[in-house]
Amino acid sequence: MAWAFQPEYYSKRFRRVPVDERDRLKALIVEKCVIHGDFVLASGQRSKVFFDCKRVTLDPEGIHLIAGLLLDLIDDLARRDGRPIDAIGGPTIGADPVVGHVAGLSWERAIQGAGSRSRPALRPLRGFLVRKEAKNHGTKRGIENDIPKGSRVVIFEDVVTTGGSTLEAIGRAEEAGLEVAAVVTVVDREQGGAEALARYRYHPLFKKSEFGL
Repeated sequence: MAWAFQPEYYSKRFRRVPVDERDRLKALIVEKCVIHGDFVLASGQRSKVFFDCKRVTLDPEGIHLIAGLLLDLIDDLARRDGRPIDAIGGPTIGADPVVGHVAGLSWERAIQGAGSRSRPALRPLRGFLVRKEAKNHGTKRGIENDIPKGSRVVIFEDVVTTGGSTLEAIGRAEEAGLEVAAVVTVVDREQGGAEALARYRYHPLFKKSEFGL
């Protein structure tokens, strides 16, 4: 099906700002990401339903909605803690587009909020990517981008099943001296991920059960 911009979902007052971002994102996930069949998940488990979230993280509207919702969440966490969040990152390649877009949008919001009493300036976030294995050439890094030790970071994964790959990314981040302030995902499949990540503040935008699956 050809992609088409649907302006009816957007308000007249703001350019490209959804009337209800979460509802619109949920509709996009149902439309683009939910696939029925026989699948083997990254965890090794089998499933009749697959969430191909790259179909929204690589979609112009989808990525903008996700980035906006995540920034709202990150800003809320920072305000409640009284401490800023410095960066967002996650396992490549699922996190790549979201990390980049969140970083860019955070800069835009910071510029828009500068000098405003009603909307205090937000802190721009840096982005980083966690490789499954360090490169054997070039810089030989396991984490892309130089994030200072002690930085408070959010780990992003597009879909969480058992939480195994997320924990690996968290482990690499902590080995690099980063403080994991929270873990976020687009969809939690509710197959043990929340329990595996119980040590951390875990915030899925959606749970599988919300889709009636």
